[in-house]
Amino acid sequence: MQSEFNQINGRLTFSHPDMPATTIQGGIAWVRYRLGSGGLHQATLSGQGSSIQVEPVSDVHGNATQRVIRCPVNPDGIELTYHIKAYEQRPFLLLQLSLSNLSPEPIYVVECCLFQSTPSTGGWVQINAPASGLGIFKVGWHGWDYTGLRTPSDRNTNSWVDRLTSLSYSNPTTPKLHARGEFWSEGWAVLVGDDAAVVTGFISTAHQFGQVYACIHPGEEALSLVAQMDGIRLDPGEIRASEWGYLQFVPLPNPEPEAEYVEAVARQMHARVPASPPPPMWTHWYHFYHDITEQLFLQNLEVLADMRQVVPYQVVELDDGYQSAWGDWTSTNSKFPRGLHWLAEEITSKNLTPGVWLAPFVVQRKSQIATDHPDWLVKDQHRKPANAGLVYNMFIQALDLTHPAVIEHLIKLMDTLTHQWGFGMLKVDFINAAALPGRRNNPKLTRAEALRLGLETIRQGAGEETFLLTSGCPFGPAIGVLDGMRIGPDTAPSWEPYFHWLPWASPLIKKNHSMPSLRNALRNTLNLSSLHQRWWWNDPDCLLVRDTDIRLKGTPDSFRLKGTPDSFRLKGTPDSFRLTEPEVQSAVTLVGLSGGMLVSSDDMTELKPERLNWVSLLVPNLGLRGLPLDKLEHEMPSLYRVNLHGAEQEWQSVALFNWTEHLADCLLRFNVLGYKPGTALNVFDFWTKKYQRTKDPEMVFAGVPPHGCKLLRVCEVGSTPQLVGDTLHISQGAEISTLFLGQGKMVIETVDMNRRVEGELWLSLPKAPKMATCNGEHVVIEDKG
Repeated sequence: MQSEFNQINGRLTFSHPDMPATTIQGGIAWVRYRLGSGGLHQATLSGQGSSIQVEPVSDVHGNATQRVIRCPVNPDGIELTYHIKAYEQRPFLLLQLSLSNLSPEPIYVVECCLFQSTPSTGGWVQINAPASGLGIFKVGWHGWDYTGLRTPSDRNTNSWVDRLTSLSYSNPTTPKLHARGEFWSEGWAVLVGDDAAVVTGFISTAHQFGQVYACIHPGEEALSLVAQMDGIRLDPGEIRASEWGYLQFVPLPNPEPEAEYVEAVARQMHARVPASPPPPMWTHWYHFYHDITEQLFLQNLEVLADMRQVVPYQVVELDDGYQSAWGDWTSTNSKFPRGLHWLAEEITSKNLTPGVWLAPFVVQRKSQIATDHPDWLVKDQHRKPANAGLVYNMFIQALDLTHPAVIEHLIKLMDTLTHQWGFGMLKVDFINAAALPGRRNNPKLTRAEALRLGLETIRQGAGEETFLLTSGCPFGPAIGVLDGMRIGPDTAPSWEPYFHWLPWASPLIKKNHSMPSLRNALRNTLNLSSLHQRWWWNDPDCLLVRDTDIRLKGTPDSFRLKGTPDSFRLKGTPDSFRLTEPEVQSAVTLVGLSGGMLVSSDDMTELKPERLNWVSLLVPNLGLRGLPLDKLEHEMPSLYRVNLHGAEQEWQSVALFNWTEHLADCLLRFNVLGYKPGTALNVFDFWTKKYQRTKDPEMVFAGVPPHGCKLLRVCEVGSTPQLVGDTLHISQGAEISTLFLGQGKMVIETVDMNRRVEGELWLSLPKAPKMATCNGEHVVIEDKG
């Protein structure tokens, strides 16, 4: 990457010698601030009178050349300094803008723009566009927010319920754009052209929330990178810098253009990625919801302990519904008369690890903590407790994490739950409340810094050994602190969002991209696969596989679910409210190939053995990391691939998804997987147990059901005996540690699966074997021809 700074007009240009058709030109950089209670002022990076210093530097990314541009002090006493780093062995630039307050009075910093290339400011973005126009892969603030591809004919994914949910689902201080073709993205984004992509964002994320703004109207292309400073006070003589911005031009096609960016963030933020996969977990939430009781929980605990040979669950998590009030997390309601400490001991007595859910930064107005400590809450402009959003049937409030007493409270709370009561796993939810706009005890900390401080406090109190999983947590400030991250909206026992308590309203919300549904959870699992095992372990949310005897909280008997062998639906509800067998298989397939956390949430006392065996296919977690190959073409990618090798064999596990509402044929072109034309291939269909050998350039799978999938094992035909199909594990072969050939024998060994394993191995052999044994016992051989 190359950069130029014009010392006459103060304009920035970014280019790459190998991609001359892609440039960002005429960019300006600026800071917006307030003087006292006055209006908004802007200091812009100027060329006149500026100085440029070039120096070698070295950091976590390697050796670089840094240019430091210093501008003259403006009439308000503001001095701007701009840094550009270009690396010897890295394909990106890093950018930073800092300001010094050389005036005699404090100023209040609102935002920093590292570059703004827009037609209205005399700049422009040049990138070859396909016939359909440029696209933008935009990223949500946290998992509940939308992540996916948008095109010039699209708008941002706003809906009529945003007034109720905006404080929970999106960054409340980011300006919302409503026009077609104009978008914002939180943290980073990919601008998608015909033969190149622009990847930009922030690689340091602990101090400010940052946005990418883009216009992709033909002839009006624009791009900006902005860091929110939240109006923090900067006293005379103080300096404040933006986060480090990132800019890279990537040739296309490329299935993962953001790879360099994601890895750079991981280095910069010292990402915390546990070396061992998280063990299988169970929670009650998506079956019992708030109706959970101590008795129901213990009934499931007994079953979980007894079924370890099928699925060796190791963590059992108590979710929402036990507490006396939000905020009073150590006191339980009447449904849990013996309390959390006793329950943790019961779980431990079964040789299982107790886990517990809480929203540590949130309180109810009626809670004891809010009543006793009103000074601990974030305040609005009228110095009253600020509204942190609507959750279920209550408005919540947020703790001020810059208050020293709140920090002491959180440390004590986490220490009690983990070290004193024995909870080895904490799921901390609604973390976004820590970044609520408002007045705080420390006016010099941004919302991102307040949130980061809260997360670091949780880690301090819980200790390094406790597994911390978050949900509703803005991504950036969490990197390096947490072990697991929910990267999508809540799942649900329905494909689309549905109000079971208000059926008439359901058609109004079914297209909402953030509300609970299997569709919305799968979309973000597909689109944020790149973060897995780089920033943390991805949590795709709970895997629901049940098919009978489901009852939704608070629904009358007429809305009770009636099960069938391959689907379930609510009596009297629209046909769209159901999970079919193909939808469940798609969820099992994607959760398995993505390699994310395995968390179940069915009533284990009623789950059928066949469905439980589907869950077992994901055990053990072998650290897979799948990727969508068409993320830059579709908002909901339909081609997902994992490259695998082991036991001297190489293969690909490939999922083809039909996300449409009707039966469809799925086409697989083998050149997309990297195979040359004419290559002889073994293709095994996991769910139907069908095998084909082909030299064709493509294969059509006819009649894939709506929201269903094909899970395939694809490998080149070899000259020696080889494995061509496997139904022991979702990876279709990664569980095999050794495959030995010699003296007329083939000996196959698996890793320790930690469960009873049932399934088939499909082998390509030069002649039929005389016998086969498994652990010394004879097994059936079937000749498939």
